[in-house]
Amino acid sequence: MNGNELLRPGGEKRGGLDASLAAEDLELTRLSQLLFPGLGAGEALEFAFGLLTDDGETIRLRQEILGDLLDHPALRETMEKLRGILEELETCSRGVRDNLTGMKVSRLDAAVDGLKKAVLKLEKNLSQQGADILEENAADNRYAQLLRFTHFRRRLTALYAEAIGLLRSSTRGEKFASASLRALGEWAEACYEKDRVAETEKALRDLDVEWKGVSAFAVDVCLDARRNVVGLEMAEVRQMPYARPGMLEAAGSGEERSGVTSLLQFPQTGTGTLFQEYLLSEVGYEVRSKLTRLRESLTKLPVSGIEELLTLRDALRFYTGAAAFAEKLRSRGAPLCAPSLTEEVTFRFREAMLPEQSCTGALPVPNDLTLSKGGSILMTGPNSSGKTCCLIMAGQFLFLGQLGCLLPAKEASFSPRDRLLTLFAAGESETGEDSRMGLEVQRLGLLQEHMTDRSIFFFNEPMTSTSATEGGQICVDLLADLAGKGVPSLLVTHFNHIWPQLRERFDALGASDKLQSLVMTSEETEDGLRYLYKLKEAPPPPSSHARAVVAAKGVTLEAMVEALSRRGLDMRAGDPGWDKVRRGAV
Repeated sequence: MNGNELLRPGGEKRGGLDASLAAEDLELTRLSQLLFPGLGAGEALEFAFGLLTDDGETIRLRQEILGDLLDHPALRETMEKLRGILEELETCSRGVRDNLTGMKVSRLDAAVDGLKKAVLKLEKNLSQQGADILEENAADNRYAQLLRFTHFRRRLTALYAEAIGLLRSSTRGEKFASASLRALGEWAEACYEKDRVAETEKALRDLDVEWKGVSAFAVDVCLDARRNVVGLEMAEVRQMPYARPGMLEAAGSGEERSGVTSLLQFPQTGTGTLFQEYLLSEVGYEVRSKLTRLRESLTKLPVSGIEELLTLRDALRFYTGAAAFAEKLRSRGAPLCAPSLTEEVTFRFREAMLPEQSCTGALPVPNDLTLSKGGSILMTGPNSSGKTCCLIMAGQFLFLGQLGCLLPAKEASFSPRDRLLTLFAAGESETGEDSRMGLEVQRLGLLQEHMTDRSIFFFNEPMTSTSATEGGQICVDLLADLAGKGVPSLLVTHFNHIWPQLRERFDALGASDKLQSLVMTSEETEDGLRYLYKLKEAPPPPSSHARAVVAAKGVTLEAMVEALSRRGLDMRAGDPGWDKVRRGAV
């Protein structure tokens, strides 16, 4: 069972979604971290980008598996445990590969190296000759590799047996809707029988009796005047746990060293590398007979499914993250659905909620949002009323939907896109050479180069750095041009006056049914403007309530007149006090 088969039908990558040009505007980095909290911000986004798809069969496969995971909590818990096991298992697998020389140590090697040891014992201190021999032994680190190979193989075998046993027990006898999960259970059962996992676990328990105490040792350390390590010498190797504190352990710690994992590791680079290899080679040489027996016993224990098991890592990361995300939404009372795929509209979301807020804060007001095939939405309303949040929600829903995730909505359907493209109001350039308008035009040109008829545009208050007349006209041209090319778009703006022009242009295109005006509602009360955070289909209002928004911050005409009066000014044009204002005296 290859891990790719859990993520893609037949294990083959099909299609994709390029969201890289929209990641910052749509806050996809933070959303990816919500899905995959064990990764850093950049890693989480890169991981998500690698899974995005526009293939309907792939999306449905992932939705089906997520549905089963929500219905089978035990399997979810198993996958969480397996993620941790696979991370350690990968380290052990790499350790085995990197120390294969340890497989080649023979009895003849031990006899020849015994002579070298006799020479080394003649050197009481680390003279130049002794240092040369030490360097030679460090370069020829077969016994260090024997030690590490045996340790890594022991741990790899134990982890493999544990992982296969967990998968088998959590899938055995369960009825899954997903054929992929059923196949995973069958594969685990086959590995369990083929590799005799029950016998392996018993054999490992028996081997542990010999394994403990192998690495118990004491070390003489040679320091220079500055207390830098200049040499190491094995003083003692015992077959029982060594109870005396080591050189890096606090006196009286009372901790016994047992097992190879307790070896003191020196820096992997610089002069410490030499002494580390010498130390490990000494331990490996002193207990070579025991290590050789353990190695032979371990290599007889089969782990035939190890490579396939390791390929499950990405699938487990995705499904555990996406299932935890969905479970959190459900536990907080947010609606949850598996979106369906359609070619009738670009998207249709009913009672939809912004994903991040649904997970971390008070549940947002749900909204309905439908964008026709190749159509455009003009979204208007007061400042801070939730327009941008609705735009971001639509983009994030497509992002999550094309990952195969479940969405915080009562119902959802969408037509998969090949690119998410955004143009948000720009700031000034860092050098000051480009204006806001110039930056927006440059970005728009870049986006249009990447655009296809399967793309979608999200505009958030673009072209506000020029006059309302010119900026509004540019927005009208943009939406009409995209509609003519069949590219859907959503525009958030305060250019309420462009609605009649947009209707006229879309009528001329024969696409009047593809244009929609949505207004984020509010109401004026005695205490000021009250936001309802609810969309309604209606023409843009004559006012964006800017005055009411400013008034809520205490900036009113009356307040300004009062402030001027305190400075000895009034509003009459002939007041000589205005000359002082112009000269900066007031």
